[in-house]
Amino acid sequence: MPNSRNFKEVNERIVSVEKRMFEIDDRLDRTEKRLDDMEQRAGETSEQLQKEIQSVREEARDFTRWANDAEQHARRKNLRFRGLSVKSGESCKDIVLNFCRQTLHAPITEEDIEVAHPLTIRDSGTGLPQSAEPIKPIIVRFYSYEVRSDIISRRKTLKGTKQSIVEDLTGLNSATLNRFRKHALIENCWSWNGRLFASTKGHRTLLVKPFQAVQDCLEIS
Repeated sequence: MPNSRNFKEVNERIVSVEKRMFEIDDRLDRTEKRLDDMEQRAGETSEQLQKEIQSVREEARDFTRWANDAEQHARRKNLRFRGLSVKSGESCKDIVLNFCRQTLHAPITEEDIEVAHPLTIRDSGTGLPQSAEPIKPIIVRFYSYEVRSDIISRRKTLKGTKQSIVEDLTGLNSATLNRFRKHALIENCWSWNGRLFASTKGHRTLLVKPFQAVQDCLEIS
């Protein structure tokens, strides 16, 4: 079982991430105040003011990317398992453990999984009865990044089944991939180790970042 040193390391990582988030929040507050000042100068519709507003917007986006990268890094040991049914009273951890052993043939033990629990699915507004609701994905955090990497490398055996394993992406990263998927030039989108990628219908692979336009990625690549 994990010892006190493991928990101490986890707590130190949490404190480090929280410290960075507080710093980001403080900088965002100052940015918002700058935008408020600019709005009060709305009468100054000069080119210089427009440049200042654009500069602040870019700065705010940089802060958001930084916070997003920090959050994604904190999820590097997480995976999402889809299509695993968990009945009332059953342990998510046991379900995932058995699935990894029996279906993925992974040499995993109970001590490799830190936590496993179902994700909350937002109300879709369809009015479906409880029995017709989709199976909730299970988020799993592993103690070891190596074990996590081994598990996701085995997901190719799930092709053609109702089960799948994906990385635990932040809301911003998920929204970014969804936006690219809808673009006429994009054939496929995926993530690997928290980084976002897209392939065009011309078979070009693009490195994708939040707030980027498809055309910007095409020009950079």
